[in-house]
Amino acid sequence: MKFRNISSQELNFKKTFVKLNQTINDALKCLNYSAAKICIVVDNRNFFKGVLNDGDIRRALLKGKNLNTKISQVYNKRPVILKKNFNKKIALKNFKIKEIDQAPIVDKKRVVGIFKKNRLTFQNQKTPVVIMSGGYGTRLKPVTIKIPKALVPIKKVPMLSMVINNIQRYGFVNFILTTYYKSKLIKNYYKNGKLLNVKINYITEKKPLGTAGSLSLLHKRIREKNFLLTNCDVFSEIDYLNLFEFHNNNKADLTIAVKKFATKNQYGEINLKGIRVSNLIEKPKRDIIINSGIYVLKTKCLKNLKYNHHIDMNEFIMQLIKDKKKVIAFPFYENWFDLGTKEQLKILKNNF
Repeated sequence: MKFRNISSQELNFKKTFVKLNQTINDALKCLNYSAAKICIVVDNRNFFKGVLNDGDIRRALLKGKNLNTKISQVYNKRPVILKKNFNKKIALKNFKIKEIDQAPIVDKKRVVGIFKKNRLTFQNQKTPVVIMSGGYGTRLKPVTIKIPKALVPIKKVPMLSMVINNIQRYGFVNFILTTYYKSKLIKNYYKNGKLLNVKINYITEKKPLGTAGSLSLLHKRIREKNFLLTNCDVFSEIDYLNLFEFHNNNKADLTIAVKKFATKNQYGEINLKGIRVSNLIEKPKRDIIINSGIYVLKTKCLKNLKYNHHIDMNEFIMQLIKDKKKVIAFPFYENWFDLGTKEQLKILKNNF
């Protein structure tokens, strides 16, 4: 696996400052607009109090916090900090032990800078991205009667092109498309991938193999230790490098990108004590954790699949869990769209 260093930008560390009484939503805006991957938490006098990074936010949201939760409830009060005249070699060694990328430089309770190691990104490397592109696209009918779901346009750009271009931004250039329904149309459109400045190979099912069965056809085709796996109808602003780093740092067999999703019951809910009504909630909302359809999978797990056998992803995941494989969740808060539904497709079209 080959890497290149992304040069560290000069950080205006004050742009990373957030106050204790601000919210998680404010922290997310700070993360998006600053060059750092952490927020520096300060009090009203700008005295250093702690840090808040995207991992802290993920854990907080999974525990039931929301975007309006105060930063004072979720920030890290005991982070790694550096003194003004720190030793860079020792700091980087400590970063590796603590599995962090950066730390604030603090002098007399004041933040005077941020030190971060150069981030690594994939470049022209062999690690493949497998995109499941063989589905019938039933939820998008009648459009998918004539064309496969992967080629359904979003303002004249096929959804699969949007997915590939989005992932390519993180340096991935080696793609494998699994196909079945109207596979010739997909192959004729993308060919070897030159159209998108990537390399594309194909795996074609001779019969429908479910949402995971086509992975069995990849056995011995992938030589890298891990690969990225996603559905062709999933578009997200997730940081794919963070996902890959999380998978590697946790030595996982399978990492599932998960997202908190608010669901609303269309009916009023009644709570009973025996036959007596104790409470009535009109169309209650609940937060659930959903599978986003984005994964990092250790290649050796493909051995758990029976060759050319029909199996769905949920069944495959449960099989890995029963076989004592390490299956973990990567919570993310970035935008996510299920383009396999007309409603989400319309939302993305209006925002693209």
